[in-house]
Amino acid sequence: MPEETLYFFNSLSNLYKALKKTKHAEDIERMAENFLKDSFSLDLKDKVKRFLEIPSVGFIPANVEYFKLYYELMQLYTNKLFYSTVVLSGVLCERICFDILLRKKISVDGSSLSNEQIASIFDMNLSRLFKLLLGWGLIKKETHDEMNRINDKRNEYVHPTKSITNAQKDALEMIQRITKILVNEFEVKVEPTGTVRLI
Repeated sequence: MPEETLYFFNSLSNLYKALKKTKHAEDIERMAENFLKDSFSLDLKDKVKRFLEIPSVGFIPANVEYFKLYYELMQLYTNKLFYSTVVLSGVLCERICFDILLRKKISVDGSSLSNEQIASIFDMNLSRLFKLLLGWGLIKKETHDEMNRINDKRNEYVHPTKSITNAQKDALEMIQRITKILVNEFEVKVEPTGTVRLI
């Protein structure tokens, strides 16, 4: 018996564009809304389980660039997008490096590096960048080691030479490594004052 072939087909956006100027556009919007609600709630128990697997990170600043990627990382893992979780972990590592360099106000011969000069540092190989940050005393040894492991795993996914056997395990491991980095480099050790709100 021949193997069954599955196809993906999405014509709603084309139909929506065609009907946008008619009263039927609202019907398409309602169909899309119902589809998204249904697809999200379909495996809600599994999503809750995956969300609760994400390690706690304590208080970290949420008004910095790396946090946006960290929040996105949590969403990817929760929604079973494991391949993307691994790849974004590598991107997040690079963003963390950039934020560390901005935060530390690096200077050469008494002059602070500009954002453009800092950005040019990122032309180097990431492993060398991690080593440079460690050598300058800007990151801890554990952070350096975790960043290298994340970068190696990310490269396995971006440049696949073998099949990926357990993407969920790899994705959770990457989040655990990112969590160690955030705790090492950014965690606020005292409770913040003022209003605390969950996002």
